[in-house]
Amino acid sequence: MPDLEQRIKDTLDRLGDRPDPARIMDRVGRRKRHFRLMHRAQAVTLVLAVLAGVAGGTYALTRAFGVGVGRPAFHPTPSLVPSITPSPVTPTPSASGSVPAIAVCSDQTARVAVASQDGAAGTIRTVWQVTNTAQTECSSFGYPGMDFHTSSGWLNVQVHRGGFSDINHQPTSIVVAPGQSLYFASYWSDVTGNQGSCQPFDRVKVTLPDNQTSAEVAASGCLNPLSVDVGPVTRTQPS
Repeated sequence: MPDLEQRIKDTLDRLGDRPDPARIMDRVGRRKRHFRLMHRAQAVTLVLAVLAGVAGGTYALTRAFGVGVGRPAFHPTPSLVPSITPSPVTPTPSASGSVPAIAVCSDQTARVAVASQDGAAGTIRTVWQVTNTAQTECSSFGYPGMDFHTSSGWLNVQVHRGGFSDINHQPTSIVVAPGQSLYFASYWSDVTGNQGSCQPFDRVKVTLPDNQTSAEVAASGCLNPLSVDVGPVTRTQPS
């Protein structure tokens, strides 16, 4: 079969020279030696890294716990403390040096009198004088109250504030020294009219501002209980 032999021959020619087994074994041996050297080098490197880590850890522990080394002196870092300037302290006055408050003028330490009285066209105007009989000065502010006693008893008069030109001004605070007086003016009608009949009286009550009790004075006259007007207390006589 000449065709088969020719084909085999052609195939062998294409394969060329056959590989040398000795050369192949030499290459394999060199590669094995190279791998062993690399493995040893890696092992040595790993051992050195472990030894270095152990040495570093031991040094850190000796530094942390002070084993085999002197403990360094502790120098704390000074913290920032804000500068505080003390504020001046104002001394509180003692009780002995304090100024006592002025008491309210009381009806219990007051003497009431009629300073003046006049009337025209059925209207009676009266100026009242209230003297401070206490041993200390007193203060007063506002409008007094008034009541009148008749044969049937006290009338429980509700006074009106202002109403006439000389008593229409606003009240002011006044201080009355011992033995000195304050004043106020009052008006009422002494005729019988649409507001009621005139009733005779024999006593008058004056209640100073901020008081619950009244001072009494003997006085006589006739008035319509619905027509009483008063002005605020003043330091001088209303004119």
